[in-house]
Amino acid sequence: MRVVSVVALAALGATAGVATAGGEVDLLSPRAIGHAGASLVSDDGGAAAFVCPAAIARRDGARGQLAGLIVDDDVWLDAGPGHPRVRDLGPAELLPSLGVQVGWGRIVLGASLAVTESIDRRLPTPAPGLPDAAVIADHPHRYAGTDARWTRTTAALAVAVRATDWLAVGAALTLGRVDAGEERRLWAGFSGRDPVGTPGRDVTVAIAADDPLVPGATVGALVAPAEVPLELGVGVAWADDVRLAGPATIAAVRSPPSIDAAAAQARARFGSALTLAAGVRWLGERWAVEAGATAWTYPTGHDGWTIDGARVIDDSGATAAIAGVPTRLTRRSHGAVRASLDVELAPGFLWMSAGWSWRGAGTPAARTTTTTIGLDPGGHTLGAGMSVSAGAATITLGVARQLARTVTVEAPGLPLDNPFGGGGEPANLGAHGRSRDLVGVGVELAW
Repeated sequence: MRVVSVVALAALGATAGVATAGGEVDLLSPRAIGHAGASLVSDDGGAAAFVCPAAIARRDGARGQLAGLIVDDDVWLDAGPGHPRVRDLGPAELLPSLGVQVGWGRIVLGASLAVTESIDRRLPTPAPGLPDAAVIADHPHRYAGTDARWTRTTAALAVAVRATDWLAVGAALTLGRVDAGEERRLWAGFSGRDPVGTPGRDVTVAIAADDPLVPGATVGALVAPAEVPLELGVGVAWADDVRLAGPATIAAVRSPPSIDAAAAQARARFGSALTLAAGVRWLGERWAVEAGATAWTYPTGHDGWTIDGARVIDDSGATAAIAGVPTRLTRRSHGAVRASLDVELAPGFLWMSAGWSWRGAGTPAARTTTTTIGLDPGGHTLGAGMSVSAGAATITLGVARQLARTVTVEAPGLPLDNPFGGGGEPANLGAHGRSRDLVGVGVELAW
């Protein structure tokens, strides 16, 4: 399994970990992974700029972090009798991050750079010349999607102020770049003349697009009264809509039909989530308990892909514009609750942690596809981690697993896309499942 190589790389310290979950700002550090996300109050490194910038005011002096995450999704589709289980062929992803914080009195400045969202779905595609019966049996997902990718790389400049001895407030400005793409098949036939779903009438559409500048902001507050072993934190993260544009590559699997799309361009607009998070931490002499909740709120509605400069021509002479395709990169508003425990095993040297979280499904059930960015059926995540300190250096390791969960889509489901409007059938029926393994490792140096 790919997770074996994940663990091996983490053990060697070859890379280090920042994370996201299902394309959203969520698990953003090795500590957060080991706590299954229950780290809003205690995580005061580079990840804090994206979720609660007030947390960087916890410590004085100057310090920097180098971290990274390896995330390995196991995604599958069981489409029913006569179809094999379809699995994701995408690689495990490496998501790096950097952070630095410098304090002057009551003011702490910070800068961070991280991959804050990432998804890479690659399902099998029919080989050229494959018989129609084999295409229908082995690739029931081809109209729902065979490829979906989304990566957001974000830079942040943060400032936190200790307003009083027990209150810190902070804010950050963020600037992101998003690269995205989708690939699937349309069916360019006519019901009654052609059997619906005949592979000979398939048309492939592959879109690669980007938005180089997506502004955003984060604000937060941290309450830590000295006389009470209790800390509270809140954070709000916002980002502008993502406006993607790029080329669309369109081709007929066989001829006829024929395609006129030499200069086709695609564009789409996606709403970013408004992320609301809160946490509480109780401090013991050699232990700490932390709990929290996060909500992701999305704007209602979203644009699919609009395509310019593309048309399909049937052998009967009928012509239709390929004006666009609905997107499979769909999300819905949902939330998560988490809890974690830290225990100091060796004073000043070794801490161990464990965490649990539960999150709601991130995709409307009827719109679930195996390639969608929102193939996040939710459920339970278990995490474990450790932190080792030696002088000015601290090494943190976190591992987590989101347990397997399945969403079953029944008729009517999503229709396949047909530019002629000449008949269709459900494109996403079946049981869509996912599990996820996360490994993060990072080092912090203080001076």
